[in-house]
Amino acid sequence: MPKRVRIAVIGAGQVTDSNHIPGIRLHPHAELAAICDTDRELLRRRQQEWGPVRTSIRFEDIAEDTTIDGVVIATPNSTHLRVALACIEAGKHVMCEKPIGLNTAEARQLLCAARASGVRHMTAFTYRFAPAMRYLKHLLAAGALGTPRHFRSQRFLDFGESSLGWRQYRRLAGGGILYDMAVHRVDFAQDLLGSVSGVCGRVAQFVQRDRMPDGQPCEPSDVDDWYAFVGEFDSGAVGVWEASWAVKGRREADGSQLYDWAEVNCDEGSAAYRLSQPNHIFLGASDGGLEPRPVPSEFLVAPGSLRDPGKGNPTKVFGYDLMHEFVSAIIEGRDANPGFEQGVAAQAVVDAVLQSHTERRWIDVA
Repeated sequence: MPKRVRIAVIGAGQVTDSNHIPGIRLHPHAELAAICDTDRELLRRRQQEWGPVRTSIRFEDIAEDTTIDGVVIATPNSTHLRVALACIEAGKHVMCEKPIGLNTAEARQLLCAARASGVRHMTAFTYRFAPAMRYLKHLLAAGALGTPRHFRSQRFLDFGESSLGWRQYRRLAGGGILYDMAVHRVDFAQDLLGSVSGVCGRVAQFVQRDRMPDGQPCEPSDVDDWYAFVGEFDSGAVGVWEASWAVKGRREADGSQLYDWAEVNCDEGSAAYRLSQPNHIFLGASDGGLEPRPVPSEFLVAPGSLRDPGKGNPTKVFGYDLMHEFVSAIIEGRDANPGFEQGVAAQAVVDAVLQSHTERRWIDVA
């Protein structure tokens, strides 16, 4: 029988609740062993919701616990480096939320440490596991659309104009929506089309966010809430990325407050993914427009996952397959995909976008 993998979560917020805990529950050989967060009241609530497991307000306790096999790090970006290093040095396998560092140098440091220690490492790039994205990758690899020419990504949200907490401060987040959302879209673009070799872009801030949701004053935001950049892939294909937290009137038909679209245009056809319909792919050729088609059943879940694709909100449940991949990699003694390598690669691109914005020029991606 495969071993029992005991997982601790460090950071008990919404992302952990919506993605990682359901994923642990679904995997037949995973067990939630401990919960760590600096918020004692949140820990008490999570014990009631997730089960009576060990809790701690110190990540060092988790790193030092020899009964824990792997950790999920879902804390503010500024803490990723020190928390992950402590766990890696203690021999823990690590899945870290994106971006894995405040900059590319931190991300590389984590990658080097994980490789040196021999632990399994994973970057939580959720959208790779969306059924439409998995099927789109298959179509491109099979040559069903021909040679890729263009990639396009758009993500427009209305997050209101009050505080976003730690995410709106550079010292804690590293950047705004560019760090929060562009890393995802850069990652799946590179997964589909190969490495991005250069970029030219701009970021902007339109909302001050100097009030809490209850109206109390707070320190204003100092990060971007809009980005746009163009890029070139090693293959010669080109891409365009744009997103904003401050777009009004883009509510989807399902009531969600975001518009999320990605497409690849090739010389024989085009294909697109839409977050509000992740179990469908939009396909078109020169004799017609893009039409939604169901994703074939074999692409609805990650290989080996026990998740039922017919249950739950389809825009959320594919995120459970992150944990399936992490735990399976630990059991099978193989690299997880996406690993920290992919976290570094995406970070290098968004850092180049910031450099391009500052220097007002094209930047080659290292």
